[in-house]
Amino acid sequence: MLFNTKSQDFLKKVDKEALTKLSKYLLLIKKWNKTRNLVSRKLTDHDLENHIIDCIALNEVISENNILDVGTGAGLPGVVIALLNPTKKVKLLDSNSKKISFLNHVKTKLTMKNVTIEHNRLEKCDLSQEKLIVCRAFTSPVELINIVRKKLPKKSTILMMISKDQETSIQGFKTEYIPSSAEDILEKKRGFLRITI
Repeated sequence: MLFNTKSQDFLKKVDKEALTKLSKYLLLIKKWNKTRNLVSRKLTDHDLENHIIDCIALNEVISENNILDVGTGAGLPGVVIALLNPTKKVKLLDSNSKKISFLNHVKTKLTMKNVTIEHNRLEKCDLSQEKLIVCRAFTSPVELINIVRKKLPKKSTILMMISKDQETSIQGFKTEYIPSSAEDILEKKRGFLRITI
């Protein structure tokens, strides 16, 4: 098991099979990052593990069965959500071909039948059927809304992973800050900004 001792209590809520796959996923990120620059090379193993824990905490506030992860990069948080929920359908969207190659490898290696991968820019995507968009470090809340505001159906939700309580008011949208259950492990203020259309 790759995760450190401090994380063990938090990870008890994750079933053994999913935890094994999450560990394999972490190893794949580390291996491919040496040549593909999937995530910052300055990140330590501990930092990467914390990213996974952060994504597990996001999963706890998701009830929808169809999820679009925009600007997914190495698959955070989309791959984590998909591994934790084999019955949920997760679409991973990114415009970087090297990251798409990595995601296709992960999908095959971890037998992720509930994942689809799209090599595209968000601006060019059809979002008319999307009910939940998730993202991490993609762009600011206002910039994201400016891209998707005319493309998403009513009653859609956006969940953004953020590093602090952002009092973000966006005209025409309801916003709510949700603290992360992993704040104590991560030792910093982490949470999610829920934007409802």
